[in-house]
Amino acid sequence: MKPHNTEQAARGLIMYQLAIRGYTIQFTDSRFPIEDLLCISPNLKHFGIDVKGQRTSNFWRFNEPRISPEFFFAFVYVPVTDKPRVAIIDSATVNRLWNQYKEEALQRDKISSVKRKSDAYQWGLNWKTPFDYEDNYDILPK
Repeated sequence: MKPHNTEQAARGLIMYQLAIRGYTIQFTDSRFPIEDLLCISPNLKHFGIDVKGQRTSNFWRFNEPRISPEFFFAFVYVPVTDKPRVAIIDSATVNRLWNQYKEEALQRDKISSVKRKSDAYQWGLNWKTPFDYEDNYDILPK
């Protein structure tokens, strides 16, 4: 599976899972650079989801997330030969985990934050971290 196909499979899986729960979902385009999916809950609450998909068990690399009560992340593992896994996390929690990882890495590597910022280095989450929130669809607006 190619990287582009992995992202599409991840988005499709989330769309399916939300649709069977009564949500209305729309793919976004370049006019929405952050949200991959725009969603409406069964009770007409609007929110966005940034879908992170990958086919191998690697580090989840992405820029610092913005915090909004109407914004969520879906970390989707779409392996070629195994069952997909989905973790749904609110943006405030992702931001906290992202910054926690960054600070721990800076301390561990003894690299100044000034140098890292100037390197335009991307941070993220360890592979297993999102799966503490696996199948966490109940966090989404009702």
